[in-house]
Amino acid sequence: IITHILFIQVIFFSLPKSVFSSIENGDANIVLITIDTLRADHLSCYGYERETSPHIDKIAEMGFIFNNAIAPSSWTSPSMVSLFTSVYPINHGVVHGFVKDKKIVNQEVFSDQLVTLTEMLQSRGYTTFGVASNLHLCEEFGFARGFDYFKCLSFNSAPFVNKTLDSWEEKIKQSDKFFLWLHYFDPHHYFRPRVPWIAEYTSMELTQKLKLYRKPMNELWSLIPQFQEDPQTLSNLIALYDSEINFVDSHIEEVIKKYDFDKDVLLVITSDHGEAFLDHGMIDHGQCLYGETVNVPLIVKLPHQQKGKTVDQPVSLLDVMPTILTVLDIPYPEQVRGEPLLTQDGQVSVLPDRFLYSELEKGNRNMRAIFSKEWKYVHNCKGVIEKLYDWVKYVLKDEGRSKFSYAGHAEGLYNRKQDPQEQVNLINEEGSLRSKLTEQLFTWMNAAKRYPPSQIEVTPSQEIQEKLKALGY
Repeated sequence: IITHILFIQVIFFSLPKSVFSSIENGDANIVLITIDTLRADHLSCYGYERETSPHIDKIAEMGFIFNNAIAPSSWTSPSMVSLFTSVYPINHGVVHGFVKDKKIVNQEVFSDQLVTLTEMLQSRGYTTFGVASNLHLCEEFGFARGFDYFKCLSFNSAPFVNKTLDSWEEKIKQSDKFFLWLHYFDPHHYFRPRVPWIAEYTSMELTQKLKLYRKPMNELWSLIPQFQEDPQTLSNLIALYDSEINFVDSHIEEVIKKYDFDKDVLLVITSDHGEAFLDHGMIDHGQCLYGETVNVPLIVKLPHQQKGKTVDQPVSLLDVMPTILTVLDIPYPEQVRGEPLLTQDGQVSVLPDRFLYSELEKGNRNMRAIFSKEWKYVHNCKGVIEKLYDWVKYVLKDEGRSKFSYAGHAEGLYNRKQDPQEQVNLINEEGSLRSKLTEQLFTWMNAAKRYPPSQIEVTPSQEIQEKLKALGY
């Protein structure tokens, strides 16, 4: 008997403190996993024909899977600021950012008037950890606010994220309660052929012949005519992307198993934006507001939850912050524009009908999309002269990004239930509805409270500069 008691005591005291956390008293540990460039319809738990995400699927089977989650933009920085502050890009003002002369320029730093999810949790006694494998999410742009431990890994792949997490293992176990954010860069371009999965999806001979995994994004844009003419070539590009999803899924499994994040942790898995593969004549992201770039996965698993539930109501990444805080019974700040998707007792919230929005102001884009349950309207906010200028550039260009990305400027009205792929533009048939949605969109834009951002320039190291160049930035 004494031997059994000693054995039980050893097991009891060897478990991490997270095992004994309680959601009832607001002490549940929280893990937020964001996966760069992951479109929802390429996850097997969202109905994709390939088994790209078996380990994420297991979490989805035990948690809430939101089938209709919308990113507030189609590229990283604005979407991630919105996730952490629960305000739209029009509110926080982080809408630009690119690389010029080996510097990251024109990217705004969101206002310190905005309280982040991390700061809220830190003020409640949470020890906070963050790993961001995307240079747009670095400390200089405000993403380290509220983190006790933070590291930006530039554009490194999943193993480096997990290695950084492991360096904090003892600190995490010693925390009374913790918040952990992991941002994985995979499956962002470059799309590498990840084994063993790539062999299941395409011919290795074709992969080596095309070498699409070595081509910068600008070269891929120039190959669009080939993608259009040869479905096998496009299929190979998509296979590379899908193998990257498997790759990051396997590393997420590694973390979840090692730290028991599938048990007594409030776990959220989502993405900042998707990726286009000629769905509307374009590749890449940050070029348009079509569904392939703004429809993202959102999975929420409560501590000890074992039975999953599918939720079809439209939701936004802005809802992540109020959802986490509501489940923990923590009041959220007045700035919040999202809604809690779950109640404190773990039930799906009954939300009133509402409009959701997505925005794109990067480069020469000035697009806004408004979503209702049934409809989506994409509006080009440019004036007549600007639209004419874009059209002239389109006509004069023979190939490349400027030519093929022109479709991203197009206005469109889509029935989301009857046409989820957004292939039938009803903008000319539904003039009255278009007018109503335009009026609602401009009412929202005019009423939006602005939190003025600031701007800085960040000069990356030589190693990071080479990575940026290779990525096509």
